Amino acid sequence: MKKLSIVIPAFNEEKYIADVLTRVKAADISKNGFEKDIVVVDDGSTDATASKVKSFEGVKLISKPNAGKGSAVQRGIREADGDWILIQDADLEYFPEDYAVLLDALDDGGKVAVYGSRPMGQIKERGWKIPPGKHPSQRFGPWLMNAVLTLEVFLLYGKWITDNLTAYKLYPAQILKRHNFVTTGFEGDHEITALLIRSGIAIKEVPIRYSPRGVKEGKKIRVRDGFTALWTLLRYRFIRWK
Repeated sequence: MKKLSIVIPAFNEEKYIADVLTRVKAADISKNGFEKDIVVVDDGSTDATASKVKSFEGVKLISKPNAGKGSAVQRGIREADGDWILIQDADLEYFPEDYAVLLDALDDGGKVAVYGSRPMGQIKERGWKIPPGKHPSQRFGPWLMNAVLTLEVFLLYGKWITDNLTAYKLYPAQILKRHNFVTTGFEGDHEITALLIRSGIAIKEVPIRYSPRGVKEGKKIRVRDGFTALWTLLRYRFIRWK
């Protein structure tokens, strides 16, 4: 049976982490021919995140000094031993029950990554609205930045990706394990997107569900991260990989 490594970067997520792990463990992917390898990377939390993770059997906990989400994801990639790697945010914005949808989109050759698209999910659920693909509870700014990134990726890489900011990305493990990462923050997702496209890995998108949270609920991404994303995609269009 193939193995799916679920990497969960966490920073001060004591409010959500237990519920997330309960749902991750309950998600049935055996019908897809996969077993789970669950890796939580505690990125220097100062709350009870780590102690809550320790109460779950079969979950690997890695503790490290705080250095950003990208750094935590990269540590999780190094510690993962699955054939495929999926990044799961440590909150309740996304639905682990959608793992099967992402896994269904894989091919046997391993030359594909799968991104869960929130806009596609909203269009599937609610139809075409103005603006298209925006969740009713999502702020306009994040929706707009995602749309701008879609256009930038198309212009720079010739690929139409509706949700570059999604937290549900399913990657073939080996290409990530061979890569020497440069970024350490939220922009790490975009470094990986550039890596996949330039390495000839197809990116499929499938509709997923989504329940937005705001800054008051612990959302950590900020406006400056959007501009950093724009620069990262531009930079890695032309930079030589080491």
